[in-house]
Amino acid sequence: MNIWFVTIGNSDVQLKSKANWNNLSRQVRSQLNNRNFQPVTVEEEENFIVSARVMGIVYGQNLNEKIYEDLHFPLLDALSKFLTDKSLPDKIIIILTNQEAAFTEQDKRLRKCPYWQDTCKLKPILDEYFRRNFTNLQNENIIYLELTSQSKDEGLDNWDKTLGLVQKFLSTLTLNSSANIYVSHQAGTPAISSAIQFVSLAKFGKQVKFLVTNEYEQDRTNIITSSSYLRGIQLQEAKVLLERFDYSGVENLLKFYWLDTPNPNEEKLRHLLKIAIQWNCANFEDFKIGIKDNTEYFNKDFQDYAQDRFTHWWWTGYEAAYLATVRLEQGNTVEALFHSFRAIEGIIRGFTKDEKTPLYKLIPTFRPNWQLNPHVKIFNEDTRTKRNNLFHQLLGLEKTEVFQAWKTSNQSEWEARVLGCLDFISGQNFISLQEASLMCQVHQELKEALNDYELSEQVKS
Repeated sequence: MNIWFVTIGNSDVQLKSKANWNNLSRQVRSQLNNRNFQPVTVEEEENFIVSARVMGIVYGQNLNEKIYEDLHFPLLDALSKFLTDKSLPDKIIIILTNQEAAFTEQDKRLRKCPYWQDTCKLKPILDEYFRRNFTNLQNENIIYLELTSQSKDEGLDNWDKTLGLVQKFLSTLTLNSSANIYVSHQAGTPAISSAIQFVSLAKFGKQVKFLVTNEYEQDRTNIITSSSYLRGIQLQEAKVLLERFDYSGVENLLKFYWLDTPNPNEEKLRHLLKIAIQWNCANFEDFKIGIKDNTEYFNKDFQDYAQDRFTHWWWTGYEAAYLATVRLEQGNTVEALFHSFRAIEGIIRGFTKDEKTPLYKLIPTFRPNWQLNPHVKIFNEDTRTKRNNLFHQLLGLEKTEVFQAWKTSNQSEWEARVLGCLDFISGQNFISLQEASLMCQVHQELKEALNDYELSEQVKS
């Protein structure tokens, strides 16, 4: 069984001739708000277009053999020819739009109002088109789904609203699990096109085949399998996960597409992800080993910079502190406080090599002038106490509590406080926690690697 979902756009029904236009449009002038709509020439073509609702009102109510011959269907013709030749549909589901309730009469006086671009009034024309081109179909196998909106703010260019509408309509359909489902989503608003892609993939999975074409070169009509679309969508999801520093999430999303013999772009991405995952788990020694074992993925300046950094006892403290800022961005306030405190403890341990006395008590020993530094003074006298209290309560932790534990009021002050402690203890003078972290630069390499991998996948497709 073959099922065809097709979206209809504002210019999918055109005119080969406008000889009958003035006479027909005068008959329905009141339905056009007494406006004189005129078809305009399609660029570099001999055809004419007019807003879909107008076309439907003028031609849909006066359809006969002679009038129908005025009409031209460039996109539908290309798609229909392909299916007629290769996979004749047993059912066609057409997606139309109707935003009548979303706009006031004042709005509708404007020619550019999206109301006039609605495709719902094209139904009589489309009925005739599909009846002529698919003689095998009974009327009940040509189904229309009409997407509606109730306000301008939730119009059919609103991505969230449109996605919800498409989910609602498609959830009412029960289709054979062995059916081939062809989806043509090129027409309609970008929000409708994307919603049809996402929802059809989510609901029908591997049954979906995307039928795409070029209305000017009909021989370029082609099928793209759902796996190609899914890979493209998941690559975009991977980019979002990467922005959230969810390196394991990126790996889990993409590993199903990885090859036994990876190409250079894939291999680089895989190795960099493994390095990043070690950092994200605070396994900084394994993170270091990963960088040393994969120097070919970094430029010479970074290699030298990292090699020098690894010789210093304080480098892991800065990595822990930057990890704390990442956890805060991710909304994990408990770990943000934990890693910020751990960063100072770790750097003190690295400095003193002493495992036997509470670390904070060692500060006066190896930094006798510690009271002159306001950041370390607050850490030593306030933060450690608040940290213990917070960690011994089974409650959620607000961002403000993280900042207050360090006697700060916002993220910028908090990061400056942690950085001030680290710089005082290590004797360094970094501009920011981000600048002080090697992972920040590894992350940039990862972004480039993911982009290169995406490009190589597009070339394969």
